[in-house]
Amino acid sequence: MSQPNPASRQTFVVGHQRPDTDSAVSAVVYAAFLNSISPAEKFEGVVLGELSKQTKWLFAEAKIPLPRVVSHLHARVRDVARREVFSVGPDAALGEALELIMRHRIGVVPVVDAKKKLLGLLSDRMPMANYFYHANAEDFLGVLFSVADLEKFLKLTRWQKTQTEADGHIVLDLSRVTPGSLALIGDQPELLARCRDAGATIVITCAPEKSAAWQKAMRECPGLGVLHYRGSLMALATQLPLAIPAARLMQSENFPKLTPDQTIHEVQAALRQAQFALPVMNPDGTLFGVLSRTEVINFPRGRVVLVDHFEQHQAPEGIADVDIVEIVDHHRVGTLETTLPIRVDCRPVGSTATIIACKFSEHGKKPSPAQAKLLLGAIVADTLLLTSPTTTEVDRQQAAVLARRAKVDLKKFGREVLIRNDETLERPAAELVEKDLKEFSNGVAKFAVAQIETVDRTRLDGAHLKHFAAALRERRERGGWDFAALLITDIFRGDSVVLFDAKTTALAQQLGASGEVWAGCVSRKKQFLPELLRRLNHGHIR
Repeated sequence: MSQPNPASRQTFVVGHQRPDTDSAVSAVVYAAFLNSISPAEKFEGVVLGELSKQTKWLFAEAKIPLPRVVSHLHARVRDVARREVFSVGPDAALGEALELIMRHRIGVVPVVDAKKKLLGLLSDRMPMANYFYHANAEDFLGVLFSVADLEKFLKLTRWQKTQTEADGHIVLDLSRVTPGSLALIGDQPELLARCRDAGATIVITCAPEKSAAWQKAMRECPGLGVLHYRGSLMALATQLPLAIPAARLMQSENFPKLTPDQTIHEVQAALRQAQFALPVMNPDGTLFGVLSRTEVINFPRGRVVLVDHFEQHQAPEGIADVDIVEIVDHHRVGTLETTLPIRVDCRPVGSTATIIACKFSEHGKKPSPAQAKLLLGAIVADTLLLTSPTTTEVDRQQAAVLARRAKVDLKKFGREVLIRNDETLERPAAELVEKDLKEFSNGVAKFAVAQIETVDRTRLDGAHLKHFAAALRERRERGGWDFAALLITDIFRGDSVVLFDAKTTALAQQLGASGEVWAGCVSRKKQFLPELLRRLNHGHIR
C-alpha cells in the first residue's frame, strides 16, 4: 500500500478547549489565510466544543458557516481505514475470493449482499477456507456445492444434458463410482458406458474437442450428463474446492466489527488479536471499509496548527498523537513541547485575531469583508472594545482598518459584540463557570480561574451570586484544585466581582474576601493573575 503524501492531507487549525470568540475566529480565518498562501496544502479551522452565543452571533453576522466541532485529535478509524474494498457476493466461489486476495495482496474479502450489507468474511487464514483450499472436496458435492456451482466457476460446457443431478461423490477412480456420482475422466469416450452402468449421473471430461467418438459414445448413453472442462484433468481435480460458494465457508460471527468514529487507540487491542483485516461498519450495517495493522502502521501522523494558546492542559485531547507545525498566540509561552522546530508567532497584543490581521497585511493580502468582520469581533471580544489593559496600539490600528474593511462603525458594532456575550441571567451558573475556565499552577498550588462578562453586574443579586459560589465550589472539588476563582466582569463599568473558593481556611484568608468588587480589573492575564500570584507568594496584606 502506498503511503499518502503528507502535503496533500488536511491540517487542522484549532484553538484551546472551551473555545471563546477569539479562539474560534482565529482558527477559521487563519485556516483560510493558510489555504490562500499554500494552495498545495489543505487547512481546516475547527473548534473543540460548543460555541458561545456571542461567537455564533458573530459568524451569523459575517455570513460565514460555523466551524466543525471535533472532540479530539486522535486518529479515527474513518481516517485510516481502507475504503477501496474488494468484496464478493454470497454466491461467489471460494476461488474468486482467493484470487482477489492474491492479486491485491489483501488478507480478507468481505462477503456482502446486494445492498452492501456485510454477511461475513472470507480469508485463506480462516481454518475452514484454508482446509478446502489445500484438501480435496470429493465428498462434499451436494453438501457444500452443487454441479451448478462447478459449471459457473469452472466455466463448464454442457455437451449432454442429464436427467437427474449428481448428489454423490466426485470420483477420479472409476472403480469407486456409485449411484449419483460425478466422474472425472480425460479424453476417454469409451469410459462413458462404464460410468453409466455404475450409476454415475454426470461425467466431466477434459477432452480437447467433441470428436466423433465422443458424439457416438453420448448417443449410446442417453440421460448421462456430460460436461466439458477446458484444461487438464489434474487442473480440474485441484480446482474443485474453489467452486464452493463463499457463503458456505465465510465466517459470519465471532470477529470484531469496528465503527468509523472509533479512535485507533480504542481498536488497537482488537487489531492485535485479529489474523486479518477487520470490517468497519456504517450505522445501517453497510460496509464502510476495512482496517488492518498495515493501514495503521502506514498512516502518517496528523498535523495541527494551534492558535490562541500555549499551554499543554489547554491543548486538544490527542495532541501527543499529531505533529504541531505552527503556533500563533498572544499569551505567555507555556508548557507545550514539540519534537521538531516549528514556526511560532507569539506577539504581545490583545488578541490572536490581531496577529492574524497583521499576517494578511504582511503578505500583501486583505481579508474579505466577512473575514474582517470576524476578526474585528474577535479583537473587540478579547480587548473589551479596546479598553482592556492588554490592548496595544497594534490592536487599535488593526481594529480601525478592519472596521473600514467590514464597513461597520467600530463603537456601535463593538457594543453589539459585547452585549451578545452577556448570558449571566440566561444560562445556569455551572455552565457559565465552565465557559471560559483556565487552569494554572505556580509550582505550589494548582488552581483555576474562570471569567464571565456582563453588561451590568448590578443585575446579579445575592441569590445569583450564591448560585455562582456553589457552582465554583463544585467545579473546584471536581477539578481537585487548591482553589478556584471567578471573575464576573462588567465590561462597561470596567471592574469585576471576584469570587473565591479555597480548599483550606488558611488559603482562603491568603486569597482575600470573596464577593468583593475589584475596581479597574477586567483582564485575567494582566491584572488578576499578577495580583493573585503576589498574594500567594507573599501573603495577602489588607
